[in-house]
Amino acid sequence: MKLDFDVIVAGGGPAGSSTANFLRQRGRSVLVLERDKFPRFRVGESLLPFNNDLWKELGVFDTLNERFEHKPGATFLHEESGALFTYYFDTALRDGRPYAFQAKRAELDVILLDRARELGADVREETAVQNVRFTPDGVTVESSGGTFTAPLFVDATGRDAMTAGRRQWKRHDDLITTNVALFAAWQGVVRTHGLEEGNIIIGLFDGGWYWVTPLKDGDVSVGFVLEKRYTKVSRGLSREEMYHQVLASLPHLSKIMAGATRVMPVGSQANWSYRSEKFYGERLLLVGDSAAFVDPLFSTGVLLAIQGAKYAAEHADAALRDGDFSAERFASYQQACVAGMDIFKSLVTEFYAENLRRVLMASAVNPTICQIVVSILAGDVYKPSMWHSIVSKAGFSNLPDQTKEMVTDFASSRDVIKAAQRSRQS
Repeated sequence: MKLDFDVIVAGGGPAGSSTANFLRQRGRSVLVLERDKFPRFRVGESLLPFNNDLWKELGVFDTLNERFEHKPGATFLHEESGALFTYYFDTALRDGRPYAFQAKRAELDVILLDRARELGADVREETAVQNVRFTPDGVTVESSGGTFTAPLFVDATGRDAMTAGRRQWKRHDDLITTNVALFAAWQGVVRTHGLEEGNIIIGLFDGGWYWVTPLKDGDVSVGFVLEKRYTKVSRGLSREEMYHQVLASLPHLSKIMAGATRVMPVGSQANWSYRSEKFYGERLLLVGDSAAFVDPLFSTGVLLAIQGAKYAAEHADAALRDGDFSAERFASYQQACVAGMDIFKSLVTEFYAENLRRVLMASAVNPTICQIVVSILAGDVYKPSMWHSIVSKAGFSNLPDQTKEMVTDFASSRDVIKAAQRSRQS
């Protein structure tokens, strides 16, 4: 079989464009087939500080730093009590990442895709993948723009999850009780000023949670993630009716939104959390949302997608070097991806069990717990750390009750002692 490229990537979103970028840095020829014409709307504007390391590796950090709102922290607001607490990223255990970005995804995705082009990837928009055939000699991809061949295929088709759907690998997460999100953009939302201006607000209420994400051009993204029991009661309402019904029931958010004007129709997405049984096959890797999607409570989607893209490029490059594209060699790729996902998933699961809500709203009284929570919220879930094992052993719901034991354990860690000293000095 004559092969046209080293790797063919389906999907030009953050996972696909970043996979192409990392592969081009390794000198591999890459074809990216994207169904849509960019820019195109996507929800998911809030990013995490540990994305910054990846932005620098991709060569886009300076562009993002100039164009997008800086996000120094996350404010949690409890609607029923009015209690609120802000986590600042510069207090995380691993310092050096004091802020993230609030970015319109349409703009961010164009920047990432154009960067892959600059590095030499062959990017073809408005080109839908129609069929993929795997043979012992290679992969043949049939698309609306022609037929192409390569030794390896990367599925980065996002929540469409093309391969996982066709192979019946996709499994929804029954532990997460949410099943629909409603969102819209607004102008005229009351915004804070100074240090907290770029913070995301995450509101907790009986029936779900909401986000308020300020953007640099004055738009504010406001969305609700609703639990199944809430949507069942509201069955029959249009998505706009349900959106405004929820908004009217939340006094603290209504105050923030007073006088604001909605500037886009209400959008919706359903069935948030899922994972593919396998992230790989013979001559195949699944990257980003095509492999798994963790509930967006902590804005993890882009970080998981791009870290997965980095892992995928490393494994693809090694497979091309060795001439070995067997499924077995890619098993460690899934293990690397899942390690970070599982920490976030445990956080989300305990949040919906209401255990973590107690931690989130009470951690201000304990600097150690606060630093652990900040570190996770910042996206520090991949490089092994002592606190990873402590959280896995104790569970988030037990952290407040195990403060003394944790402090004793952490006392032996030089890095944590230094971090605590820096926090006190600030």
